[in-house]
This record gives sequence, structure tokens and C-alpha cells, in this order.
Amino acid sequence: MNFSANIELNKLDKYYPKSDLNHIYQKHREQIILILNSIESVWKAKKLDDKNFEILYEGLGNSWSAVFYNIIGKEINSMIGKINGFEKLILTGIEDHKWQTRFNTIIIMKGFEKKEIQNKVIELGLKDKSTRVREMALDVKTYWMD
Repeated sequence: MNFSANIELNKLDKYYPKSDLNHIYQKHREQIILILNSIESVWKAKKLDDKNFEILYEGLGNSWSAVFYNIIGKEINSMIGKINGFEKLILTGIEDHKWQTRFNTIIIMKGFEKKEIQNKVIELGLKDKSTRVREMALDVKTYWMD
């Protein structure tokens, strides 16, 4: 994959100043830069090392959907099966002690290509202790899965 952190950041920098979400973007920009650089590094090395795992995992727990879904979720979906370690990232996310990370992990299952992982995550989400996580798992299962 020919992923460029600079190109992706430039797209975001051009979009958000014209948006009413600019203040939220500025708040998260530093983390977004780390995440984009991490994604580029993983694509180049074809390996998910511990440092990049931590950066991406922290991003998975971010509360802003532009970070955890549009950036992290999209790239995880394209890397799964091509680069080792992303299954572990997802399965760690669904078992996190923070409901937000578990919730986000469920959301990135929308349209997920690896059905075995998608099914396992949704199954765990349906049994989750958080009502929000259970409801999102049911929503994804009902409306987003084949």
C-alpha cells in the first residue's frame, strides 16, 4: 500500500479549517499526526511493532470518530490479513476495561472484511457489561453485517 502520512495530514488540514469541527481537530491534531506516522511506518515495515501497536491502540480509544473510525478503523480493515498483529489489536480493544474502547472496536466492525474476527467481536460485544456497547453490537449485527 502506498500510504503517505503527509498527504493524509494535508487533506485533513485543508478540510477542517473550513469546518465547524476545527476546534476539535486542533485538539486532536497532535495525536492524529502520531497515528498517521504510525500507519505509514507499519505499511513500510510490513510489521506492527510494540510502539506502533500502542499508538494505534490509544487512537482506537479516542472519543472522536474522525480518529478512531475514519483513520484507525479504515486502515485496520485494509491491513488485516496483510500485516500480523492487527487481530490482536482488535481483540485487545474489545476486552479493554474502558467502555469507549470496546464501543469503538464494535463500530470499526461495520463493513469489516474479515468475517471471522467481525463475528467474534460482535459476539463479545453482545455479552458486554455496558449497555452502550451491547446496543452498538446489536446495531452493527443487524444493519452492517452480511
